[in-house]
Amino acid sequence: MLAAERQNVIRTMLLENKEVSVADLSKYFNVSFETIRRDLKVLENDGFAEKTYGGAVLRQRVRNTADFKTLENIMISTKERLASIAKRFIVSDDCIYIDFSTTCLNIARILGDVPLNVVSNSLEVLSTLSEKPMISVFSSAGFWDEKNRAFMGRGALNSLSQFHFDKAFISCRAISMEHGISDKTEQEADIRQMAIECSNEVYLVADHTKFDKTAFVRTAGFDKITALITDTPLNDGWKSFLAERSIHYYDFSTDFTESSDDEGEE
Repeated sequence: MLAAERQNVIRTMLLENKEVSVADLSKYFNVSFETIRRDLKVLENDGFAEKTYGGAVLRQRVRNTADFKTLENIMISTKERLASIAKRFIVSDDCIYIDFSTTCLNIARILGDVPLNVVSNSLEVLSTLSEKPMISVFSSAGFWDEKNRAFMGRGALNSLSQFHFDKAFISCRAISMEHGISDKTEQEADIRQMAIECSNEVYLVADHTKFDKTAFVRTAGFDKITALITDTPLNDGWKSFLAERSIHYYDFSTDFTESSDDEGEE
């Protein structure tokens, strides 16, 4: 296995378990302790992990610089299941925004070829939807950000400000009750802020690894969030926090058999 591939597997382990040990990783990959230490040093330099005695832990203040293609291959099944929940809230003739995250890309991938207007600054989302003739696709302007595979900056913001969305589907880098929703760069935060401002309903799609962390730039508070879609059940503190703000909450254990009649694609 190449070093980059091994490091991606370690990223997934950290996201799922919050910590790893050099001894366990050495045995799992059948490589030396020194090789694993070098891998962990790479993840530490990326801002993804913090080395500890005998291993590493997931960094609490997120400064991850992993690019889109790396993130796309982490927690694949989780992202697919999150997308399947998000898809339930999209109906024919909706005008929606799908953001540039690898999580939200999966929403585009599973959309049926039904009448929709979709706006995105993500080249991957636009490319995916271009193969579905009934979906009208609109791209933002902006400068090309290779790391995010998306168009960013003032041009993108000006483009998005001209649209009005029924629903926006966004992700983020971190979520905190105290600090709100945050991202690793100003450009990412600005795009998501604009999407939130232009939408009637905002669906925040984020797995459990994003919770109780803070990234570099504050994106938004919770006042315009309609619903939170995540994978694992939240603790009582988070449930109360969301309920006090009338934010709906869905995870993999949610029973949709008693959901409202108009949810899902028509």
